[in-house]
Amino acid sequence: MRRFLTVFIVLAAWSSSAVAERQSGKVDASVARLGALNVEERALLAPHLAHGPVLLTEFKNRQTDLPAVIYAARIHAPATTIAGVIGKPAEYPRFMDALTSVDIREVNGQMTAFDWSWGVTLFSLTGQNVMTSYPGDSTRGYRFDIRTIAGDLGIGRVMWRVYPEGPNRSLVVFASRLDMRDANYITRQLASEGNAVNRTVNVAVAMVTLLEVKAEAERRAGTSIDGVYAAKPLRRPQVDMYALRSLLSRGDLVFMDMDGKTLHSVAVVGRSGASERRVRRVMLDPEEFGKSLLHGTCAEVVERSERGTRFEWEIPIPLLHVGGEMILRPSPRVVSVDGISGTLSKGRWRFDTYRYPGGEAGVIAWAIFDPADSPKLIRKLIAGNTYFSHGFVAATQLAVMRSLRTRVHLLGR
Repeated sequence: MRRFLTVFIVLAAWSSSAVAERQSGKVDASVARLGALNVEERALLAPHLAHGPVLLTEFKNRQTDLPAVIYAARIHAPATTIAGVIGKPAEYPRFMDALTSVDIREVNGQMTAFDWSWGVTLFSLTGQNVMTSYPGDSTRGYRFDIRTIAGDLGIGRVMWRVYPEGPNRSLVVFASRLDMRDANYITRQLASEGNAVNRTVNVAVAMVTLLEVKAEAERRAGTSIDGVYAAKPLRRPQVDMYALRSLLSRGDLVFMDMDGKTLHSVAVVGRSGASERRVRRVMLDPEEFGKSLLHGTCAEVVERSERGTRFEWEIPIPLLHVGGEMILRPSPRVVSVDGISGTLSKGRWRFDTYRYPGGEAGVIAWAIFDPADSPKLIRKLIAGNTYFSHGFVAATQLAVMRSLRTRVHLLGR
C-alpha cells in the first residue's frame, strides 16, 4: 500500500495543475453524461487521427466537477471486429497485458457484470464493472456503456462508440470519467491535490485500454503493424487553431504521432483565456516558464548567454531527485526548451502562440521525451508496458498546458 501511495504522489507531482480543482459534490461520476464528438468535430480531427490517437480533456461544467477525457483513434479493422473485442470482457486478459483477471459475475440480457484486477510493476488494482451492450450493426456502428461501481479506481463510467468508415476501417471514440476520491483512504488523502490526480489516472489507464483494443482488433483483422520505427524529427504540428476554436472552448486537445507502438511526439493545443502579450511574457521568462513546465517546480536561472538561458529546476519530493538543468531559447515565434542534465535530460519542448480575433492567445506545444529518463520509481512504474508509458507522456504534456495557463492567469492578478 505504501508503494501505491508513493506512485500516485509522484504522478500528482508530475501532472497536477498549479491551482487545486476542488470537489463540489455535483452529479455522481457513474451517471453524469459523457461527452462525445459529433460528425463535424470528427471531420475536423480527421487529419490528426491519420497520425495517431487524439484526446480531448474537458473543462469543468455545471453537471460535474470531474470532466471527462474523450479519446478518438482510427482502427484498421471492421466495426464488427472491434465490437467483438470490446463486447467480450472475459477475453480482455488475453490481450490486455496489465489486466490480470476478469471474473464474469452475471449476464442478464445485454448487461454483463464482472470483476477485474489490473496491475503494473509496483501495484495492483481491483474493481467491479457492469457493461451494457446496445444493439448495433456494421452500418450504424456499436455502443458499449461500462460503469465502474466499486474498487480501487472508485466509481465512474466509460462509453465506447464504434463508427464504421469502410469495410476495413473504423473510428473509435472512447469517453472516460473516473472518480477515485473516495475509493480508499489513500485516494481520500490525495483528493487535496484536486482533479489532477483523477485526470492523470484517467489519461494513463484509458490510453492503455484504447491502444490494447486497437492492437487486438488490428491483429484479428490482419492489419497490425509490428516493428520498431526510426524516430521522426520533432516538427511543429499542422493545426488549424481557428477551425478548432469551439472544441478548444470545451477543453484542451492532445495529438499523438505514432507508428505501431512507436511514439514520435505529443502535441497539446489550448486556449489561454489571456492576451498573446501576457502569454509570451510568461514563455520568455525562464523562471516563470520553468515553473510552468511541471507543477511544484522550483526554477532558478544559472546562466544567460547567446545560446540561451540555462536554468535549474527541481520538484521537492522526499527520497527522490526529480530535477535537472534545461536551456530556454527564446525567439519571436517558437520558444524552445531542451533538457541538458538530470531528469528528462533528453527531452525537447517547443511552444508557439496563435492570436484569435479579439486578441486571445491560443497555445501550441509539441514535445518528445522518454519517461524512462526519470527517477527509478517511475521507470519501474512504466517497465514492460509501452502503452502506459505513452499515457504518462500524454498526461504530462497536458499538465504543461494547464500549468502554463495557470501561471499566465496568476500573472494577471
